[in-house]
Amino acid sequence: MRDDFPLADGFVISCPVTAAGLSPVRDIRKRGNIPLVLQQDIVVELKRSDMLESWQSTCALGRKRALDLMERAANRIALALEDDDSCAVDELAADMATFFLLAVREKGLDVQQASRFCHVAWRAGSAEHLSISRY
Repeated sequence: MRDDFPLADGFVISCPVTAAGLSPVRDIRKRGNIPLVLQQDIVVELKRSDMLESWQSTCALGRKRALDLMERAANRIALALEDDDSCAVDELAADMATFFLLAVREKGLDVQQASRFCHVAWRAGSAEHLSISRY
């Protein structure tokens, strides 16, 4: 699975407005929910109400705890990408949502804006291991 993706030493989770082809992103948006796309081909749907509830919990965490949880989720996502045979989809979806919310918090972004359009990149072993770009 790893060879097909743009970051050999990490991953990208996108929250796109729309997508081409057979992607379910458009339908997810029509339902008023948030699509999270891992490496262009794993799509999960995050209900807006769940995202807002999780965001409140995320904001209540101390910074050290939040960073620890974000790193753990990132490591589990990276492991799932390396060995997709042992990947549990529900666990991967939870890790994607956790990582996304914690990354948005870490970068000080508004979750409502980030849930409309952004890319969150994690690069293992990098001094600046987390980056977010809004498009």
